Amino acid sequence: MELPQAASKVGRAREAMRATTRPTIVLRPYQNEALSRILACRDRGMDRVIVVAPTGTGKTTLFSALVGEFVRTYHRQALVLAHRQELLDQAAKRIALQNPDLRVDVERGTSRSSGDVDVVVASVQSLGRPTSKRLEGFYPGLVIIDEAHHAAASTYQHVMKTFGCYEGSCFTVGVTATPHRMDNKQLHGSEEAIFQEVAFSYTLREAVRDGWLTDLRGYRVATGIDLSRVRRTAGDYNARQLQDAVNTEARNELAFQHWNEIASDRRTIVFCSGVEHAEEVAKLFRENRIAAESVNGAMKNADREAIMNRFSSGETQVLTNVDIATEGFDVPAASCVLMLRPTQSWALYTQMVGRGVRPLPNTIDGADTPALRRKLIAESPKSNCTVIDIVDNGVKNDLNQVPKEEGKEEPSLTAIMGLPPDFDLEGHSVAEALDIWEGMDPAHQAIMFRRPTRFEDLGTTLTAVDLLAELSVAEETVAVSRFAWLKTGDGEYRLPCGSSEREPGREATLVCDTLGLYHLTMQSDVRDPVTYELGGDVARAFELADRRIKDLWPFVGGLVSSRSKWREGPVTDRQRAELMHLGVEENVIDMVETAGKAWTLIEVKRKEARLQPAK
Repeated sequence: MELPQAASKVGRAREAMRATTRPTIVLRPYQNEALSRILACRDRGMDRVIVVAPTGTGKTTLFSALVGEFVRTYHRQALVLAHRQELLDQAAKRIALQNPDLRVDVERGTSRSSGDVDVVVASVQSLGRPTSKRLEGFYPGLVIIDEAHHAAASTYQHVMKTFGCYEGSCFTVGVTATPHRMDNKQLHGSEEAIFQEVAFSYTLREAVRDGWLTDLRGYRVATGIDLSRVRRTAGDYNARQLQDAVNTEARNELAFQHWNEIASDRRTIVFCSGVEHAEEVAKLFRENRIAAESVNGAMKNADREAIMNRFSSGETQVLTNVDIATEGFDVPAASCVLMLRPTQSWALYTQMVGRGVRPLPNTIDGADTPALRRKLIAESPKSNCTVIDIVDNGVKNDLNQVPKEEGKEEPSLTAIMGLPPDFDLEGHSVAEALDIWEGMDPAHQAIMFRRPTRFEDLGTTLTAVDLLAELSVAEETVAVSRFAWLKTGDGEYRLPCGSSEREPGREATLVCDTLGLYHLTMQSDVRDPVTYELGGDVARAFELADRRIKDLWPFVGGLVSSRSKWREGPVTDRQRAELMHLGVEENVIDMVETAGKAWTLIEVKRKEARLQPAK
C-alpha cells in the first residue's frame, strides 16, 4: 500500500540523527513477532489492523517500537490516540524513552502540539468533537489506537475519519486486551467491524504459560441476587439498575467474608457497580480494620492520584473503584481482584482481571525460558493472582445449553482462558486446570462446556464422560442398521432390547472375531445365550442381526430404532428418578443429553443390578 506523501515538517537534523540512533530496549520474542506481522500487513495492503495481547504484556512497548520503526522507515509522522490521562502520559514517556531520536508532543486540554514533531500523543476527547480544529495540517502516516475496544465510540470514529483511516491515507493499528468492543460486537471479521484483520494475537493463557504473567487462582461465590430484571444497554447491564440490584448489605458482607478467608493478606482491587457501591464497600472494609479507600472518575485529578499513590505504596491495602483501575493503572503488587461488578462485557471483564497479573518488578528479568520465568514467579512474594468472582443469578445463564457463538456467552475467568465458562476452579490455579484440560479428548471437553463443573469433580466427570460415551449410537452402524447399536470395543457392538414381564434384560451383542467374521449373540435374564454366525461382510452382518432380533423379539422396534423421535427428546422426570434409584450420581445424570441415552443407561444399570450377587 503506497501512502500519499504529506509535506514533512521534521527538521533535517533529526532525520540525520535517526540514521544512527536506535532504541536500546530489547523486545520480547512475541513483541518482535507482533511487530513483524503488523508491518507485513501494511505491505500486503491492509489499512486497519488490530493487535490483541493481555494486560501486562507490554502493548505500549510494542507500539512505541512500531512508531519508531515506522517513522524511520517511511519518514511519516505518527498519531497515538488514548482516552485517559494515565494512558497519554504512559505512551508519551515510553515512546520518548524507546526512541530518543524522535520528538514527541502531547495534545490534550490546554497542552497543544505544534505539529512540527515526529509523534503526537493525543486525547480522543480533544480531537473527537465534531467541531474540533486541533491538529489541522497534521498528516500522520500511522495512527495508533490504544485500548482499541473503545474504537466504536463516536469520538474515535470522528478522529479516524478526519485523519483518513478509512481512506487508506494512513495505516491504522489498534491495540487491546480483547477482540471485543465494549458492546460485545467483534472489532474485526464482519462488515460492521472497525478493523480488517487481526495482525497478531497473544492470549492470556499463552502469557501465563510462557511465564510473562503470574498464574491465576479462581474462586466463585454464588449469591441469591436476581439480575434477570436488570436492563441491558449496549452489550452490558444498565449501570443504575445494576447498582440498585447488587449494592446490598448481605451481598457486600458475603463478599467481604470470602475475601477475609481467602485473601486477607493481599493487596486488592475491588471492582464495583457504581460510586455509592464502591464507597459503601470501602466503608465495610474499614469497619473491619482494613485500610481501604474508594476512587471514581468524578474526583479531582489530584485527589484521585493521591489515593492511587497510597494504594501503590501499600499504605492502603484495598482499593474500591468504578471503571478507574481498568486501563492504564499498573500496580504489580496488587495480587487479588475482587469482582463485585457483574458484567456481560468481555472487554471490561478482561481489563479487570488484567489488573492483577503483572509479576513484581525485576522478578523475571534476564530469564530466557518459560520454565525459568514460571519458577521465578512461583518463588517470588507474588506467586499468583487470586480472582474472587461474585456470581449472581442471571449473570451466568444458559448453563446447560450448547455454547453460544464465541464471545456471546457470559465472561468469566475460565472463559477468557479458553476453558468452560462455568468451570469452578475452587481456588486451584489456571495452570493446574489447563494441564488437565489439555490432556482431555474433545468428547470430554465438549461435555464440560455443557454443564457447570467443579475442579474437585473432574475425576468423577471424566469417569462419567467415559460411561456416557458408551450410550451414543455408533456412527459406523447408522448406514447399515436401523437399530441403535452401541460400540463397546473394537468390532464389538451392544443393543439393549428392553424388558417384558416374562423376559427381562433382553440384549443382543455383535462381535467381529480375529478372522473378520461376525457373530450375533442374543440372551436375556431368563434365556440362555444363542449365537449365530453372520459372515464377514459388515453391512450384511448388521442386516441379518436386525432381522434375527425382530424375529425373536418382534415388538422391540420402537425401543431399539435409532430413528424413533422419542430418542431425541429431553430426559424425562421419570427417567431421572429411575436413574437416581439405580444409584447413578446426579452430576452424571445432568450430563445425559437425550431420553434415548437415558433409556439406554437405565437398561445398562438394571442389568448390572440384576447381576449383582445377593447379599
